[in-house]
Amino acid sequence: MEEVVSRYASAIVSIAKDEGKLEQYKTAIFEVASALEKEDKLLKLLKSYFVKETDKFRVIDELCSSYKLDNLTNFMKLLVQKHQIFRFKDIAKEVNKGINEALNIYEGFVYSTEELSDERIAEVEEAISLKLKRRVELTNKIDSRLIGGIKVVVHDHVFDGSIKYKLETMKQELKERRSN
Repeated sequence: MEEVVSRYASAIVSIAKDEGKLEQYKTAIFEVASALEKEDKLLKLLKSYFVKETDKFRVIDELCSSYKLDNLTNFMKLLVQKHQIFRFKDIAKEVNKGINEALNIYEGFVYSTEELSDERIAEVEEAISLKLKRRVELTNKIDSRLIGGIKVVVHDHVFDGSIKYKLETMKQELKERRSN
């Protein structure tokens, strides 16, 4: 299964590179994957063996029309024809990784005790991007072990501004002072 996903994703990344439209494909793939995830009926329709292919193709044409990426539209139709549309979410993740790699973007996580707003995540992305001198895209994950603050993990870098980390650091410093 993963080999199929990888091959499809690799093909789309290659097409995006050839067309010089990496950012456009990245955006379109993300938005289409989100639409398929949010609209359960849409994915069911595209997976159905009882709906005519021409009707499915009309839905795809409508779904992809605003992107002006003919190869994306054709790719979606191919997935429907091959009964592989159920793999689109996994393909989208792999496409995102491939495009990020091509665009020299690091992916990472920002851990917090509660969900962060998009604005707050953007602020953290900007700050970390400046430190790493490379564009960073973060996904928020909830970590109930943190007392407060945030912890950011990007590539092989950890930026820990959590209260838990600060308390552990203070504890370690006190131990070192006592032993001296």
